[in-house]
Amino acid sequence: MKADSIALLEFLGASKRIFYIPVYQRNYDWKKLNCITLFKDIESVALDNKRDIHFLGTIVYVEGESNAVFRSFNIIDGQQRLTTIMILLKAIIDLSEDENLKADILESYLINLRCSDNLRIKLKPMKSDNLNYKKLIDGQIEDIDESTRIFQNYKLFCDLIRDSKLSTDEIYRGIQKLGIVYIELNQEKENPQVIFESLNSTGLDLTQADLIRNFLLMGQEYSLQEKLYNIYWTRLEKMLPDAMISDYIRDFLTLKTGRIPNKDNVYTDFKKYYNEKYHNYSESFNVEEFLKELTSYGEYYGWFKFCNSNDTIINEYLIYFQKLKSTTVYPFLLSVFAEYFMYNNIKIDDVHETLKILVSYIMRRLLCEIPSNALNKVFAVLAKDVEKISDTSMHSKVTKVLATKIGKAIFPNDSLLNEKLLLRDIYKFPHIKLVLEQIELKMGKEIVSFDNITIEHIMPQKLTPKWKLDLGRRAQEIHEKYLNCIGNLTLTGYNQELSNKSFEEKKAIYINSNINITKEINSYDCWEENAIISRGKSLIGIVAKIWFCPDEINKSKNKVSDTRTEFDFSDDVDVTGRTPCSINICGEIRAVNSWKEFLEAVCRIMYDFDEQIFRSLINHNDFRGKSRKIIRDIPLNKYIKIANGIFVEKNLNANQILNYSKLIVEKFDYDLETECSYTLKPIY
Repeated sequence: MKADSIALLEFLGASKRIFYIPVYQRNYDWKKLNCITLFKDIESVALDNKRDIHFLGTIVYVEGESNAVFRSFNIIDGQQRLTTIMILLKAIIDLSEDENLKADILESYLINLRCSDNLRIKLKPMKSDNLNYKKLIDGQIEDIDESTRIFQNYKLFCDLIRDSKLSTDEIYRGIQKLGIVYIELNQEKENPQVIFESLNSTGLDLTQADLIRNFLLMGQEYSLQEKLYNIYWTRLEKMLPDAMISDYIRDFLTLKTGRIPNKDNVYTDFKKYYNEKYHNYSESFNVEEFLKELTSYGEYYGWFKFCNSNDTIINEYLIYFQKLKSTTVYPFLLSVFAEYFMYNNIKIDDVHETLKILVSYIMRRLLCEIPSNALNKVFAVLAKDVEKISDTSMHSKVTKVLATKIGKAIFPNDSLLNEKLLLRDIYKFPHIKLVLEQIELKMGKEIVSFDNITIEHIMPQKLTPKWKLDLGRRAQEIHEKYLNCIGNLTLTGYNQELSNKSFEEKKAIYINSNINITKEINSYDCWEENAIISRGKSLIGIVAKIWFCPDEINKSKNKVSDTRTEFDFSDDVDVTGRTPCSINICGEIRAVNSWKEFLEAVCRIMYDFDEQIFRSLINHNDFRGKSRKIIRDIPLNKYIKIANGIFVEKNLNANQILNYSKLIVEKFDYDLETECSYTLKPIY
């Protein structure tokens, strides 16, 4: 590394220099306030005869392809300031009446005289800015895109110069007093990416995607940077909006690693994954091959978001995932799409069936009110779980894996669906209209427009005297219990007209409905408890067919053992009969051979982390136990000594030890999903 201070114009003014703004940098984007502040500083220093220098900032660069005649500089940091000064110098040229001054500025700082066109202009901004900047230097002001920051800041500087009390000569004198510290990095000895991260850690607000792009391109020669950026990264940006690229790479990493990166740590996890996977290859091969893969997966991710693949059926399922707001499935969908579109390992029918199973899995869980947070982990590792299954089709493998899920990750079978849905208060369920519409589409032969259709309560939300008489002495009880359940809901375009009418009056309207689930209500003579239950069961039967449950799962009765060996502390798993192997809490790993050792390891790790917090658990209500305290300050025979005055009960079963261990860790505010894990011996 070479560093020194120098006058800015001396740095720019040496002959035959080219300053490249690498393609991984952001477009020129200095705001109006930044420019006004700079201009006022220049005016101030121009008037101050006691000041010889005004520090502008740092310029960090790597020397690029150079020869005896030309030197090129790849600017790593300082491109915004550098470009702004060039624009200001051009504004001075255009407003000055001193021809010698104009020629001096142009030929010293903005162009290289008597050079070919590609080397004539000293500053080479990013491709998206370069054309407009070239027009500016060449005096083609009327042809510049007025929406660009280059044009706007040029016009601003022209206005500031006109309004200034200083002449163009004096403003130029102020610029001559600007100084910088330049830092020249040795490409072979220093890592430009590390320097860049350090310089921008508290400054430019870079996204995770920005940092990843810079990491992949920064170490390459400028010509290779342009090639890789133009062929791959710009394509990725066209397929995905800027804000979406970071989310995409997070899901890509989840697929590849089986772990979900924190949103603020995507770049850190990306570097770790990339370096571990590609460290054996040459650098250029790394980037090229990786960007090919990243761009291909990015195209699939764009389909997820815009539902615009080249397959109509796939798009219908993608729309479904969007309606259900189920983005946690995306990492696994990337795997499925790669198997078909990239590797040709599966057939299109297999893709359709796989998507069908996934939609059923997600919808059934929603209908049964099973918390969705478990799905993050399910879909994070599903691709790896599927690889372990020996079968011919993807949908069959997925079915077998999902059939093993229990607890919070369960795939609800028909029995559980009936149990949870029949009496559920479902009226406020976000997708209830979708459910009723799908039932109608399954029942009816005609296509119905649902645009102006609303949800109707057959037994009304407010009981009239007639309804109370019809429902009998238990009217209030029946109303409270069944009002919002699925059996009492239907679709109609006449909700306002129906209102609180009696059942007989409603039937007279229902009979003329073109909606089958409403028209069929006429088969009921009266509307009371048994009718609501009967219709509810009938509708649930149709729901079970729409979002079907594979036979393997229906037969399993949702009690198949979980055969995985790696778990997060957030996983809900029955460890009866299983033996632990290791525990990992925030990188602290301990090998264990029994649940007693497991509990002791957790306690010692957490005690070492914060003795005071651990001692406070002695009197915590969560550790009182049914018969005696789990953590106490008095020694007993069946207790493990953790430290003086701290003893932990060891006479507990496997699940009790696991749950108390989780509870202990929770008290230290650790993230059970991302920071704590354990392994079990395989089931043979």
